[in-house]
Amino acid sequence: MSDTQTPEPRALRSSVRNPRRRPRQSDPDSLKTAPRRKRSKLNEDTFAPPRTQEEEVVNGSIEVAPAMNGDNVRQPSTSRLREVSREESVHHHEKEIPTRLKKSSVKRSTRGDGATVLTQNERYSVKLLPSTPKELRRADVEYRGSLGAAHHALAVTRERAYIWDYTSHVPVSSPRTFDIPFPVRSTDALPLGALVAAGNSTDIGLVLVSATTGKVVYYDSIERAASLSLFQERKSGVEGSLGSLFSGEAVTEIVSADHAGFIIVLSSGRLVHLTLRDAQGKARVFAQFLRATEHGSGGFFGSIRGMITGGSWRRDVSAVHTRSLGPRGPMQAISLTERAELQMWNLGWAGQYNFNGTIDCREVILEELRKLGSPESGGQAEGMTMLDFALMERQSNGKEAATPGAEKPIEMVVLVQNGTSDNCSYVLAELSIAAIRATVSRTVELESYRQRAGHDASSKPRLFVPRPQHTAFVTFGDAILVAELEGPDLDGPEAQLHASYVETVFEDTIYLKQSPRFEILGAAEEDGTHRASSIAFVQGAGLVRTSVAEPSSVPRMATVPVRNRIEQAVFRDALQDGNIIDFSRVSDARYSPDEVEHAALRISDEILSSTSSFVSTNPTSIETQLAYKAQGLRALVNHVRRNYPALSNAIFWQLLWDAEKVAAAQQMWAAFEKHKAANSEKKHKRAATLMDEVCALAEQGLARGSDVPSTDDVVRDFFVHRLRYVERLLFHAYDFLKQLQAETDYAPQAKMGILLEANDLWNEALEGVFQFRMDNAAAYGILPESLRDGILTDATEYAELPGSWTSSEIMLKASVAMCKISRALANDEYEKNEQDPEMTRLVPEVGKEIPRLLQLMCLIYQERINWLASRPDEKNRELAQKLRANYDDTRYDQFRGLADLAQAEAGMKLAEKHHDMNTLTEMIVAETQFSLEAMQENASDNTAIMQHMDAMTARIGAYFDRFGDDWANAYFDQVFSSGHAGPMFNDAQEHWQEPLTRYLRAEPSRAKLCWINDVLADKDYVHASEVLLDTAMKQESQIWHKKVELSMSKLALLAMQEGLEADGVGMTQHDLNSSMPDKELELVMVQNELYEHLRPEIQIAVDEQGALEITIQRVGLRNQDLHSLKSLLQSGLDRVLKQSVLPVEELIDVLTLMESIFQEDPEEHNLEGAEFFLALRALNAAAPNMSQERVEMLMQLIWKRCYIYDDWVDINSTLKQSGDETEEKLKNTTPWRTIYYALDADFFNQPDCYVRHLTPSECIGAACAREDLEYRWGDSDVLDAIIADNKIQDEQLQGYIEDRRLDEWVEACVASARGAVDDAAEEKAEALREEREFSESLWVKGRNGGANGHAKGAEIKVEDEEEYDGVEGDEDVEMG
Repeated sequence: MSDTQTPEPRALRSSVRNPRRRPRQSDPDSLKTAPRRKRSKLNEDTFAPPRTQEEEVVNGSIEVAPAMNGDNVRQPSTSRLREVSREESVHHHEKEIPTRLKKSSVKRSTRGDGATVLTQNERYSVKLLPSTPKELRRADVEYRGSLGAAHHALAVTRERAYIWDYTSHVPVSSPRTFDIPFPVRSTDALPLGALVAAGNSTDIGLVLVSATTGKVVYYDSIERAASLSLFQERKSGVEGSLGSLFSGEAVTEIVSADHAGFIIVLSSGRLVHLTLRDAQGKARVFAQFLRATEHGSGGFFGSIRGMITGGSWRRDVSAVHTRSLGPRGPMQAISLTERAELQMWNLGWAGQYNFNGTIDCREVILEELRKLGSPESGGQAEGMTMLDFALMERQSNGKEAATPGAEKPIEMVVLVQNGTSDNCSYVLAELSIAAIRATVSRTVELESYRQRAGHDASSKPRLFVPRPQHTAFVTFGDAILVAELEGPDLDGPEAQLHASYVETVFEDTIYLKQSPRFEILGAAEEDGTHRASSIAFVQGAGLVRTSVAEPSSVPRMATVPVRNRIEQAVFRDALQDGNIIDFSRVSDARYSPDEVEHAALRISDEILSSTSSFVSTNPTSIETQLAYKAQGLRALVNHVRRNYPALSNAIFWQLLWDAEKVAAAQQMWAAFEKHKAANSEKKHKRAATLMDEVCALAEQGLARGSDVPSTDDVVRDFFVHRLRYVERLLFHAYDFLKQLQAETDYAPQAKMGILLEANDLWNEALEGVFQFRMDNAAAYGILPESLRDGILTDATEYAELPGSWTSSEIMLKASVAMCKISRALANDEYEKNEQDPEMTRLVPEVGKEIPRLLQLMCLIYQERINWLASRPDEKNRELAQKLRANYDDTRYDQFRGLADLAQAEAGMKLAEKHHDMNTLTEMIVAETQFSLEAMQENASDNTAIMQHMDAMTARIGAYFDRFGDDWANAYFDQVFSSGHAGPMFNDAQEHWQEPLTRYLRAEPSRAKLCWINDVLADKDYVHASEVLLDTAMKQESQIWHKKVELSMSKLALLAMQEGLEADGVGMTQHDLNSSMPDKELELVMVQNELYEHLRPEIQIAVDEQGALEITIQRVGLRNQDLHSLKSLLQSGLDRVLKQSVLPVEELIDVLTLMESIFQEDPEEHNLEGAEFFLALRALNAAAPNMSQERVEMLMQLIWKRCYIYDDWVDINSTLKQSGDETEEKLKNTTPWRTIYYALDADFFNQPDCYVRHLTPSECIGAACAREDLEYRWGDSDVLDAIIADNKIQDEQLQGYIEDRRLDEWVEACVASARGAVDDAAEEKAEALREEREFSESLWVKGRNGGANGHAKGAEIKVEDEEEYDGVEGDEDVEMG
């Protein structure tokens, strides 16, 4: 063993002692026989104050040594104290001696066993032991691990075997190391090894077995073997072999049989009994195969015989365990196959054995598995596989028959795989074997373990039940499962109802991380008195101890409380380096959302108040502790979000608010340190600050009922215990300022200093809060894009949230008051002490802080308003509206007030930020006005002022680009409503033409300025025409104004046409005509003609009322009995006389209901019975903008009223009169005149005519239905009355048609009117012929006279001669 290493390369006393001296039984250098020289536990860093956990976390090198039960020493739990050795106890108490020494840079001693607590709760703890050698902590090292006597651990790799005391409190730097004494290839299975106790001797032996060849090497003393390897070349171990192995057969396990040696398990299922001493106690390797059919020793021939005879040696052995049948008596070996077959042998210490028999337990276990509550588990039972078992040491009740070859019955717990490997569950079955009969007393289905997808464990699950056997441990490749075995009384009434009582017992699984991947390579049990414990060998980490408390000593529970699980994940994992446990493997179905939410909020609150056992109550540095709390809260939300996704949004907001309070406290503490340093520098001693005052005020309000101990340092106490009330500090800062404002004893400079501190506290704290919210929103599941400056932009997102601490009622009140008081104090004190140099310095500093306060005030206002608006009750929503109006007013006053502190620029920037265009406009205008006044006062040198004015002009222009129409609307509304609208309009056209145009065109109410801008600046005549037309049609109420605007609209189109022709671009007559407002002008002309018709009647009136009465008496007599229509006529006439614009329906009503005025000598504007023709003209002009149905209804109404205007009874009586008399009466009727005027103007034949002539029968029912008129009158009473009058007129028309042959009379009117039109046309044509003949004669005479030498007369030339075509037309005649 040339490569063997020893931990202490000192000379062995055995090599220099007297050779005649009787040799001792063991080497004096043995770890156990040679007593160590005791050293004092005191060293130079024993009394140094230990670093707190938060200090170590913040510094990046945490090393948390658990005290009692892994908790903080401050709150020990006597019921959960772990067992410690006397040496550990002394060491611990010595370290706690409160003696002050100079702090050393040497790292402090670790407490307890030096292990790192990975996780801990009331039921169990998991610790990473520090003793593992560094060679075995590498992730790429494979080894087999086991435990031996005297707290020794063994790890066997392909190259070496390592032995060390695994209970060491520090890493073992030099373990006992032995080279593997036989060759092992890299592809071979790992060798096997075991530590061997030497009976009463304290020596420890080592046996190594080759997995592929079966070679065995045994060292009866590791101390002697290590010593001899240094000075002798000869071998120090005993070699041997297991015998001949079959091809492909390998050693899979080595099981200790205590003084009877070992049982070697082969991959074929064969078992080998290995003994290491002969009958005289000398070291010797002896191996024999255990056979189930006959006694005998093993060997090559025996193996061949078994193979040839077809013996039953090939079995799928799952596990082999041994037990003692009595003190120093024989040992019993028990093997279990995958199919639940048990075989037993009695083993003697000298190598002999006896086969006791075989018991098949499959059907018994299978029957119990079928009874499991889960249908899935019961259905998978047919594919069950036995994985492992553990023997139990329970007393027999004396009723069972003895098992063959055994002195006592067998009780065991079997680990059963239920189902296939890729879809399985695991069950623990408690099995009793008595009198070759197996019974299952209890089954427990393991529910907490779920194999990772794609995980391929290098070792199969193993079961351990260490003393005192109240808990079972199951190790998987990636997890350790602990399950309680102690259940209720099996003889009780509940157990008697079911032979296999299934109980919900405590169970939990500790998963290992997979990135980097940690794998359990092996495990072993530790015997204890009250706590059950096991050791796992974890690849990449080392030895991990899992220790479970006795169930009777802790409250019963089915699983670990969610609060503890989250707490461990936060403090043991996220804040502790090197934790190998995967805390994310938590099935959220095991905990309700309410449980998780309550636990998360409680942990968060405990972090804030330092009531968590992981947070120190006496930190050496507040700054460090605040950083630690911030890290803890961030780790909390990260863990909860990843593993409990079903939680509500409100919970994450509450966790965020807690984290914000820590962020605020960090900023406030930094500000406090700054203020303290500044004040102390002035007074050369620790001077009080505002923070001292507000913390004292806060403590007074919180002292009652508080269980937090107070000290003289109220500031420190607050930041350690009271962070949940951090908003009270800000409120008390405002309250202190309010008292300071009325205080007269303070010097002005002192007031300004306190004011600066208060503003600094507010600004630093809340700016830090809102910035923290923006930076960390995503971590709390909040979309960053939903926030602006830390405020949710959509008020509906506040619906499920409780009120935020930053926008509570007291915070809103305090923020507004802080701004007002700060500005008032600064202004007042400056005015009183303007000449004081110190005040001249302090006031501007205060002025710079106030805009920051205003920004915070705005954010608090916005959040409060949005939250109230999201409430379901109407009262809060109304309050939100009031608060919004109050916010607008307050913001306006506060922003404008900044100018008094020479902070106008800051005020404008705030208005920009909050999109307050009205305030920004007024500040810009005020600033401009101030500059103009300054220019007038200082006329000599205006260079700086002019530069400022130019900058303001450029700024205004930039606002148009930045804010668009919002700024344009606010700015132009302001400047055009002032007394300088004209100059401002010119400036706007010069500098901001494009925004001005957009502004003017955005609203119809700006049309009167818009068309001016279109014509003068933009030269856009088309838009100018459209604007004027739209204004005339929709806005104008006076007919004269409408006529002017329509005329100007037409003029703008003509100007556009002229411009196009000048540019060589033509415009078709059709396009021009379609754009012209001729139809609208036609309506205006009709109303003007009506007014001119009535004006002679009202010239004698003294007022408008008199004019209306005269008009009603003159034209309204025919409708005395139709009261609704009379009122309708009266209303229309009133508007006509006032020259208001009438809608076409109202104009038609007036024209068709009024009485015609006939005069013997008619004036120029008398209508002479053309009222109905004017109504048709009005309808035709308005028809393009009306629906066809409405046009038809109005047209029928016009003709109906036209036909009932005359007394057809009287006309019908003229049938016996001559034709001339009848013709004369027809010409005096209204239908005749209406038809005549239409035919004379060729009205119905025009291409754009929308009306036509209707017969009386076609007019029946006009305007008699509600749907015809309900668009005009919403009042049902008025509508019904008008319809009733219309129906009366309808009945009248119906009577004329049926009784007076009205249809025939109308036909006669049409024929007569057409004849009259033709006669008039012939007369006009005859007059034109006579005129033309006269003109021609004059032209001939003039020509002859000129040729005869007479004086030249007038020369007349007919430019245009047209043949008369029967249609009236004018000829253009040019005379010259």
